[in-house]
Amino acid sequence: MSLIVVTLGPIVNSIMTTKILRISVIAMALVIGQLTGQITAQAAEKRISAVEAYNGVVNGSLTLIDIRSPGEWQKSGIPKGSIPITMHNPAGKTAFKNAILAAVRGDKKRPIALICAVGGRSHWAQSYLEKHGFTQVADVAEGMFGRGKTMPGWLKRDLPVEPCRDCGKPIPAAAKK
Repeated sequence: MSLIVVTLGPIVNSIMTTKILRISVIAMALVIGQLTGQITAQAAEKRISAVEAYNGVVNGSLTLIDIRSPGEWQKSGIPKGSIPITMHNPAGKTAFKNAILAAVRGDKKRPIALICAVGGRSHWAQSYLEKHGFTQVADVAEGMFGRGKTMPGWLKRDLPVEPCRDCGKPIPAAAKK
């Protein structure tokens, strides 16, 4: 690695040196944060396509959770192999988190992917779960119905869906804690 030094005058060099030092300090803080575990890979939010989510379900490498409402599940069905756990749990956010925890049998390191209609709620839920110790949460950002031409969604990709068998049933007691 070679260093090129350009002398532009004392004032300009001083400004450039200050900016370079600031950038260096920020970079060092990021490296130290990662080495000490204070900044983890989860800081970079993971997004996957509907196809990647489906493949993960098929090969057993991830748990797909449909976080939409029971009414939405009834209208369009749920992704085949997914677990319907509404984020609209009447018992609140903690109950939602506990239902997800039950779905992964208490393993917060289990890879999961969240899907909603178009990616807004799944993005929020991803952040929420990560703040509560889940370490491998992916967002199916295109959702069921897609977002624009580059993100067509589960349904337009013609991925399999199934009727929601548990729609409208009471929330399990374990999820209400």
